Amino acid sequence: MENRKSPILTSILIIILLGLCGYIAYDKFILSANKEEKYTTIINDVSIDINKLYGVGEILNKFDKAFSNNDSIYLGYLYNNKEINVKDFNESAAIYASIYDDLIRSNTEQNISSSRVKNKYEFIFGKSLEYKPSSLVLGDNIEVIYDDANKMYKYTASITNNDHKSEYLARNIKTILEDDLVIITRKVFYVEYSNDTATIYTDSSKNTKLGDVKLKNGEVSLEEVTGKYGSKLATYDITFKIGSNDNYNFYKIKRTK
Repeated sequence: MENRKSPILTSILIIILLGLCGYIAYDKFILSANKEEKYTTIINDVSIDINKLYGVGEILNKFDKAFSNNDSIYLGYLYNNKEINVKDFNESAAIYASIYDDLIRSNTEQNISSSRVKNKYEFIFGKSLEYKPSSLVLGDNIEVIYDDANKMYKYTASITNNDHKSEYLARNIKTILEDDLVIITRKVFYVEYSNDTATIYTDSSKNTKLGDVKLKNGEVSLEEVTGKYGSKLATYDITFKIGSNDNYNFYKIKRTK
């Protein structure tokens, strides 16, 4: 049977799939005014709820923010192993990814409720990774203490200069829909900045330098880097699976090259 899709629905789907092929793409999505309205379509015999694809982008966004720079000991956490399954995900790193968006940069103590962190934690990992609130040892710039009596995280996230810090960057190059899975393939590299130039390395060990690129409007062009050095960049598949909450949750990441 022919599957007929409205022009509006087709446009939304194209925006989402292309958006997942950019670094921290979720920030650039334009959400529907009624986020709860359900849109579905069929791609390669897979029924997709488009709103749930926004969730995939949001989880990638959280991972990229938490694990991309030197704010914590979890720099590049996703890329330090050949494969990480959800049940083997470091629990402190999981809490950090869940809490990162709420960290207010201040030299004075701030608070976040455990219930809020739990909601975000389960949005990312579902029920496959049990939420166990605990204090985090993150490094010099961020200190997070869990107050069990009040069910609160107390933290200090020192104000630092984040302009052009060394960091991991990633470009999502392919999106596969398969049964109850969404698989994002991405190229990953590490960057150090000097004035208007970025030096590209394969990873944060900086053992392998690939070259230098000029910044464009103050940013690294992901297209330029993958175009020049794509065959030398590490490649990862990040898989998301429909969980008990009926949303896509992180399932595993695996290095394929």
